[in-house]
Amino acid sequence: MENMKKVFLVLMQVILLAFCFGGCSLGDAEGESSSSERRRGAGRELGSRQRLRVANWNVQTFFDSTTSGLEYDEFKKDGSWGQEAYTVRLERLCQVIKALDADVFVMEEIENEGVMMDISNFFAGEWDKKKVYAYGCFAKDFGAAIGCGVLSRWPINGLTVHGVDFRKQKSDMPRMRPLMQLSVCKGSRMLTLMVNHWKSMSGGENATEKWRNVQESVLSRKVGEELALGKAVLCCGDFNRDIGKFKKGADSGTILLRELAFGKQNDFGVEVLSPWYDFSQSLVEPGSYYFNGEWSRIDQFFYAGDAEVEYFEAAASEPWSEGESKIPKKYKIWNGSGFSDHLPIVCEVSF
Repeated sequence: MENMKKVFLVLMQVILLAFCFGGCSLGDAEGESSSSERRRGAGRELGSRQRLRVANWNVQTFFDSTTSGLEYDEFKKDGSWGQEAYTVRLERLCQVIKALDADVFVMEEIENEGVMMDISNFFAGEWDKKKVYAYGCFAKDFGAAIGCGVLSRWPINGLTVHGVDFRKQKSDMPRMRPLMQLSVCKGSRMLTLMVNHWKSMSGGENATEKWRNVQESVLSRKVGEELALGKAVLCCGDFNRDIGKFKKGADSGTILLRELAFGKQNDFGVEVLSPWYDFSQSLVEPGSYYFNGEWSRIDQFFYAGDAEVEYFEAAASEPWSEGESKIPKKYKIWNGSGFSDHLPIVCEVSF
């Protein structure tokens, strides 16, 4: 730990809320803990390899109907938010999940495990039991309003949650969401999944970038540990950083996830691949987030090791996008319309 202090980045023991259902195993969940479209092929065996269809979506402040006091102000002040509005929004979310038909569905900005259970229960009555999300997990900081959750049709094992403490910084560290690490098991194969929701750009992109650098360093280290064990790794989430602002790796088409040393970001770390770049190294259209008249690609999949992304899209279908423009339909609490201010991203990964 003394050596860790010298580099100013301390992986800490923090109080976290972590929850699993469906018989998955839960690791020590206190901070740094235990050690072109191709046809859909979700769940299809590729010889000794397996394939999964994975979706990631920032679902935009998805609170339940019970007031805990941690909700954002607009949910506290708006008299229209309650059980009826929650149920309508929940059904709308489940319609999108059903349409995307992913084996693994990752969400950012979920309030609690109760919402995860409500989604799982929505699908429990499916006539095709292969469509049921029987496994899931959720984690967030204690006292935080929102966290991240994973629903899966395949068993989840070994959830660990990694928090950070940057107390050597002169400025106070804002609340930063932890990194979730888990394994999705299919057949005899396992895919390491790392779920991220990095610091927002609220307060200015440049002013907040140092905190995203901290989270990048944690992710880099954890990916490196898994690669050293020969694992297949898929990282996903809302990184609040456009793909074009990540450091390019030495090899064509790669991204370098950098580590911090002595409080500074250096040009070492682990190289991963991003499906936002196609075979010609052009960016896939559209982006996943639309703000001030411009598309950005702040929602990411990164893959490395024995993982290979064979298909990718920002899912811009109706009714959750605006048709021809493909702009996501932001949820509006005042009239209950819309879905989210992000588009879901979807990939098919073999491992």
